[in-house]
Amino acid sequence: MTAMRTHVVLTFFFLTLLTTHAQTTSEQQMERLGRGAVAVMRDNGGYMLSWRLLGYDSPQTTFDVLRNGDVIAKGLDQSTCYEDPNGKANDRYTIVARVENRVVDTTPAIIPMQDYCLRIPIDTPEGGLISDRPYRYTPNDCSVGDVDGDGEYEIIVKWDPTNSADNSFRNRFTGNAYLDCYKLDGTKLWRIDLGKNIRSGAHYTQFLVYDFDLDGRAELICKTAPNSMDGTGHYVSEAANDDDIRTTDNEKSYVNYDGHVLNGPEYLTVFEGCTGKALHTIFYRPNRAGGVGGAPDMPGRDYWGDDYGNRSERYLACVAFLDGSDKAPSAVMCRGYYTRSHLWAVDFDGKQLHHKWLHASVSRHEVQLTDASGNLETKTYQSNTSGLTGKSCTAFGQGAHSVAVGDVDGDGRDEIIYGSAAIDHDGRLLYSTGLGHGDALHLTDIVPDRPGLECFMVLEERPHGRHLRDARTGELLYYTTSSDDNGRGLAADIFSEYPGLEYWDIFNDSVFCSNGKAVAAHRPSINFRIYWDGDMEDELFDSRRNRPYIYKVGLEKDENGHDVVRSTEIPVYGRSLYDIYHSTSCNSTKGTPNLQADLLGDWREELILWDSSDAGHLNIFTTNIPTQHRLPTLMHDHIYRMSVAWQNVGYNQPPHLGYYVGGNR
Repeated sequence: MTAMRTHVVLTFFFLTLLTTHAQTTSEQQMERLGRGAVAVMRDNGGYMLSWRLLGYDSPQTTFDVLRNGDVIAKGLDQSTCYEDPNGKANDRYTIVARVENRVVDTTPAIIPMQDYCLRIPIDTPEGGLISDRPYRYTPNDCSVGDVDGDGEYEIIVKWDPTNSADNSFRNRFTGNAYLDCYKLDGTKLWRIDLGKNIRSGAHYTQFLVYDFDLDGRAELICKTAPNSMDGTGHYVSEAANDDDIRTTDNEKSYVNYDGHVLNGPEYLTVFEGCTGKALHTIFYRPNRAGGVGGAPDMPGRDYWGDDYGNRSERYLACVAFLDGSDKAPSAVMCRGYYTRSHLWAVDFDGKQLHHKWLHASVSRHEVQLTDASGNLETKTYQSNTSGLTGKSCTAFGQGAHSVAVGDVDGDGRDEIIYGSAAIDHDGRLLYSTGLGHGDALHLTDIVPDRPGLECFMVLEERPHGRHLRDARTGELLYYTTSSDDNGRGLAADIFSEYPGLEYWDIFNDSVFCSNGKAVAAHRPSINFRIYWDGDMEDELFDSRRNRPYIYKVGLEKDENGHDVVRSTEIPVYGRSLYDIYHSTSCNSTKGTPNLQADLLGDWREELILWDSSDAGHLNIFTTNIPTQHRLPTLMHDHIYRMSVAWQNVGYNQPPHLGYYVGGNR
């Protein structure tokens, strides 16, 4: 298979096919991927074949399907799937891509899946006892990247001990957090042990998997500490140039009497994707260890607002192309969102990590920006886009439990949507709505009749509520308040009857269309959107008591003639997902997949779940429902690919595209 290379291409395919594209940028970073072809069992016998249309394919690309060397379909140009009702388990398929009858590429032989899902065996870490309390490990959040350059994604798994906890819990001691890398055949490439000085939980280890130096192979970047060990059995401190890091005491524990880690140095490490080897380690910024690596001192209550780490130990992270699509991306590591908000951009040149800028919203009115040369710029802001007085005019107190990334202002460089605020590509504040912290955040083309992207967010901070805003300016398009914490909300295109996306939240029993009008009662589930059944609307993924389901949503009339939501489960091979190898969601009541992304086959998405009967397998589900629509792999849309990179961060949110597919119905 051709080695994977990150390159810049003219995305004429998107511009030709998707006339309602929200971002009409002509160049975009795309990973060099193979066709990802799969042959999955049909409900009525035989197999359905599915493969990728690549973002850099010519619009004239057609496909031939061969079974055992014989052509069974020729010149397919309407979709990237094909049903073979006569297929047998021992058949071998090949997909040939052509442009004007010239062969562009040919897949290796495709072996039909002999099961309902792709089962990947994984190496469950051994549990233990802490304070006489037993704990064990389950596979938690995942990410993907092509770590060896073969055009196929590998899966990076974060292992979560059953005693994991955030800093709002006292007297909770956690087992170590581990990161593993697996090929799709189950080959384990490495394990990283983050050690005793990194607490385990949803808020501490925000790991980024991406090709940061554009060499065609993905790296992993995450926060580390003394005692963290790489995939080759060496302490990450050994990969530092700084003598203060290299001489650290790797046996020392900084865990206090409450189980919190509030002292000791903090590091950032980049790991080689194919080996797990630590390539370079630097001091994390800002660093709790007071002044190390040029970081400011960070005392407790006076600085953050508490003395037990509930504000300082909330981390986020994302990948962003801050210098444009023809330059290498940056890792943006984020700390704090209830009060102070710090966003730290870091570049990797293939050998070393380099500080790019550090944004610090230190108060409701003041932002401090430290550039690559260490120069400090301080700016004061006196207004926000909501017009609410007494509220923040910076990113102070505005962050969510997740982030979003995209070029929202059309300058060819990414911005970071940081909850109710946005940070420009250069680390300066783009805007603040002042509406405060919230759990759920969605960035996509919600209102296709308007130029650019929109952001939908629900709010935990008084006066609570929800809002839809222009992602570029922060202008509030629709804003309503609620009486209490509005903790969950979702934007998805579930009704073909209305243009654009619909949105809803836990504090309302209605679904609203893109113009803010309530269009249906009895809102559906509030978790993940997903492309699954082959039409242009979203389906919904949710989980009850960690038993996952996929739903189709539509409209029906009630006894009074009013539109209400109808939700219907879509069985997978006639069964529920849980009935197939005890496939289970993760993150407790959040009920999220380990990962949702377009990993295989055509443009529909895959679900990674885990086997709760043994915690020793990941189950990857791909649809066997045919489609008449043809779209490039979603992973070649920039907004979507950035969404997959940050999906494991904080409270996982579903990925979104940067364009509206409803115009292709």
